[in-house]
Amino acid sequence: MPVDTRSQGTDGEELLLVGGEGLRPGAGGDTELRYGRLEAFARAHWDVRSVDFRWSAQDNVTLDGVPYVGRMTPRGERVLMATGFAKWGMTGGTAAALLLADLLTGRQHPWADFFDPNRLTLRASVPKLVKENVVTGVHFVGDRLMQGRPRPIEDLTPGEGDIVRHAGETVAGYRDDDGELLAVSPTCTHLGCRVRFNTAERSWDCPCHGSRFTPAGEVLQGPAVHRLERKPID
Repeated sequence: MPVDTRSQGTDGEELLLVGGEGLRPGAGGDTELRYGRLEAFARAHWDVRSVDFRWSAQDNVTLDGVPYVGRMTPRGERVLMATGFAKWGMTGGTAAALLLADLLTGRQHPWADFFDPNRLTLRASVPKLVKENVVTGVHFVGDRLMQGRPRPIEDLTPGEGDIVRHAGETVAGYRDDDGELLAVSPTCTHLGCRVRFNTAERSWDCPCHGSRFTPAGEVLQGPAVHRLERKPID
């Protein structure tokens, strides 16, 4: 359900923040439609004068729903981590800071075992782990088998991105607002799933593990750490 968060803007006008339309990266269909539904919801419930900003946030969630805070490996003393806050970064980050401060100074903390990144929670984690791997497998195989023959890259209109055909191979193609074509590998550099174009954010998103890339292939969001291979445009 969208959230009503009101505050005063710099010019004294009241601002309204409306959130909702959650989706899995790369698997949300036409993301422009989602922004449209949020705007329609806002206009139906409030006297909206204009929509001045819009953006998407990416929330990392652990298998059991509890953030990972502590030592990255059981025997590692020098590498600490804090992640998986879902939508609760302000409160979760504060709790993580308290816990990590104690770990760094050698003090015992009552929450350490609960947030331990190396904890084993079979009942809570295994069903979700199985489900996530099934989804990954479906995308890894199905996205390649079900697409059919891609259209040529020349068919792209300004602002459009798609999996297309260029120079005898399948590429992730994009035409910018000035008409310039860009082509990159459609294969995510994390574990090899095929990326999809996010129409609202104009990014390449991986439906398997959430990596995101710019139209030119640069990494926007992990777990991928390497860019998509750039393909030459003649």
